Amino acid sequence: MLLHMLMILCLFQSINSSIRTIDDCQLLIVGGTTSALGAILSASKFMKGNACVLEPTDWIGGQLTAELLSAPDFAGQVLRDKDTNFTLDVGSIDRQMNNQNLLFAKMLSVLGDTGRCWVSPKCSIPNLFHSEAIVPELNNTRIFYNTVIKRIDKDASGRRIIQIEAIQRTPIQSSTERCRFLSEELPDWYSPTDSAWFMKTQLSFTNIVYVMDGSSWGEALVLSNASYLQGVMERFDGDTSGIGDSTCGQAFTIDFLQQLRETPADEPPNPLPEPTGGANYTFESLTWERIWTYRRVNTSAPNANIVAANDITIQNWAGGNDYKKEFFFLSLSDAQHQRDTNQWQGGVNLDAIQNAEREAYGYHYWYRKNSPPQWTNRTVLVRSVSATGTCHGLAKLPYLRESRRSIGVGDFLMNITTISGHARDLHGYIFEDRLCIGTYNADIHPMHCNYSSYIKEEYPILPFYIPLRAMTNRDIDNLIVIGKTMAQSFLVNSATRLHPIEFSIGQAAGVVGVYAVQNKLSKVADMLEEAHLKRVQALVKIFTPASWTINGTRYPDD
Repeated sequence: MLLHMLMILCLFQSINSSIRTIDDCQLLIVGGTTSALGAILSASKFMKGNACVLEPTDWIGGQLTAELLSAPDFAGQVLRDKDTNFTLDVGSIDRQMNNQNLLFAKMLSVLGDTGRCWVSPKCSIPNLFHSEAIVPELNNTRIFYNTVIKRIDKDASGRRIIQIEAIQRTPIQSSTERCRFLSEELPDWYSPTDSAWFMKTQLSFTNIVYVMDGSSWGEALVLSNASYLQGVMERFDGDTSGIGDSTCGQAFTIDFLQQLRETPADEPPNPLPEPTGGANYTFESLTWERIWTYRRVNTSAPNANIVAANDITIQNWAGGNDYKKEFFFLSLSDAQHQRDTNQWQGGVNLDAIQNAEREAYGYHYWYRKNSPPQWTNRTVLVRSVSATGTCHGLAKLPYLRESRRSIGVGDFLMNITTISGHARDLHGYIFEDRLCIGTYNADIHPMHCNYSSYIKEEYPILPFYIPLRAMTNRDIDNLIVIGKTMAQSFLVNSATRLHPIEFSIGQAAGVVGVYAVQNKLSKVADMLEEAHLKRVQALVKIFTPASWTINGTRYPDD
């Protein structure tokens, strides 16, 4: 192991002399998702300076910012038992303030409902969310922006991460001058050599005590050789055998903003060809106007039923820019080959990203072409760097509905039985090690691939609980997994993947990470011991609820 590390270090030095060692990030959060944001915010309250984040872009927040989806999804389901007609309005319960994460609610309140969209109670412009809602909360934090993880080294036991190599890029040109799509630029992010677009600094993080995988792509799982699942690698819900299709899962989307001009406006021709195999855009059962107001983020209209000139909307539509033909992630073997040959580029499918970019651009022109007569030629793609963070108008990162998912200690996975049931059950399974709460329907955007029959069934999702065990990995003792990388089944992920749930998971995990560091625990699973668990649960409650209040009663009442 030592010889391997020395050889790699020599290789890095021969490529680029700009190497920086950082030895004071005891809690290192990989990735800048909505969950990672929640984690660094809670961690910073207890552990100033020694908790750090590696953010692949220059906008932390994941779905809320870099993925251009600042219209957060809340639950809306109403459950009814057929035998008794007992009704449970889960959506109403989810929106109660005593069931919400207070900081998340505060950040949404700062911006308000500027879009009056109908998918969410709060819809606001992504760059404003980043600059006005998130940034003021990021005190006492260390964020390494424009930084991707490249390699992980473990100790002799193979069960502890001790060092992480990363690459930070500094733009040489302005965003407009280096106008490249993600599929073109991504390999440059992971290259240690300077390019025409970026100066690179190689960061070597040492003296790490705990690592948190808060990435959209579950990169720490692959690079540490931890056990994980992706796609539909489950013969049945909760299966950990790894037998199944690792390149079939949820469709992903590259979001963009559109504006409705007061008068007709020319659009430059589409710079991209159609995606391989063509595209099949559809409004499905809705109208042009209904899709426009779906995730609208800025308007002068009084409500979601009216379209107004100068509106700005997010396009995130299943019949439009959902890309269904190829899976976002490479197969397990291909990802491992990247890792083992020191050619790591995220383990993602660049062809899929390129075709998704083409799908998104094509959808913009199709949607513009199919507008009602009164809006003919008035829909334009927002290509403002200040608004979207890019010159081409597409999001900085794809909006992903899933990631690589950990297998927890004792082969633990949250499974669908723990979050679903009858309306009269009121809530899901109460884990002894629960840390936070959430609820949303099991929402799957299918690809063009084969799914087992159990995935296609209807599951009534109750208000549910997230346990500490879902934040563990069976192979790596000092790895905390959060958000979409948690130990959960494919079905459960489809219900936990939404903004407020991810944020609450991160808030809880930030406390877990700081507690583990400060109490010198050797592994995350040590916190399952009663004495530690009670203390951690009490600290987490400062940030986010761990009980549901339903019809005036707390479940559980502790």
